[in-house]
Amino acid sequence: MPFFYRPKTSDAFVAYECFLHGKRNAYFSPFLPAQRSVKTIVDVGANIGGSVLFWKSIYPEARIHCFEPIPSNVRVLERNCAALPDVTCHNEALGDVSGEITFIHSPAPGNEGGWSVFQRGAGGNEEKVTIPITRSGDRLHALGISQIDILKVDTEGAEKMIIEGLGQELLARTDYICGELHGERDFELLDFLEQNGFRIGVKKSPKSVLFNFEAIRLHG
Repeated sequence: MPFFYRPKTSDAFVAYECFLHGKRNAYFSPFLPAQRSVKTIVDVGANIGGSVLFWKSIYPEARIHCFEPIPSNVRVLERNCAALPDVTCHNEALGDVSGEITFIHSPAPGNEGGWSVFQRGAGGNEEKVTIPITRSGDRLHALGISQIDILKVDTEGAEKMIIEGLGQELLARTDYICGELHGERDFELLDFLEQNGFRIGVKKSPKSVLFNFEAIRLHG
C-alpha cells in the first residue's frame, strides 16, 4: 500500500507507530478479533490514515468508517485511503453532544497533525479552528451502523466523550475498543468500560501521560 505523508513533520512517526514497528506497533494485539468476525471498523481520530492502512491489511474485507475533524489532515487521509475498497472518510468531529467545538493546534514544532480540545503546553497564540461536532451515537446511527466490531479512538483527550456518546445500545453492540489515552479522565473511562462489560488492558509507562489501551467485550 502506498503511504503519503508531510515531510519533516510528525507524520513519519505515524507510519512507524502504525506499521513499521512490527508487533510492538500501536494497534497490534494478540487479542484482536478474528478476521472472519470483523465486518465493521470505526476509526475515530484517523489523522492521515496510518491506522486505516493497518486495519485494512489485517481485515481486507471489513467496511471502515474513519473520522478526522481537521481539514489539513483529511486531505492526506483521503489520498491514503483512495485506493482502499470499502473505506469512507468523514471530515467530522464526534463527541458526547452535538454543537460546535474548538480545536487548538499543537505547540510542538513539526507536530503538523496534532490538534486537540485539551492542548497541553499551549500558550494561547496557537492556531484554532471551530467546527461542528455530532454526538457519536447519533452520527453512526445515521450511517446505518448498529454493530461495531472494532472501534479505535485516538483523539488527543476526547476519547471519553466519544465513547460515552455512543449510548448504551451501541456500546453494548461494540466488541473491541482500542486507542491512545492522553491524561484527560482516562481512568474514569476505563472504569466506565469495565462497568459496561469490557475487560481492560493497558500499556503504560510511568514516564509518559500517554498510554495505549484495549477493551474486549466479555461474552457469556
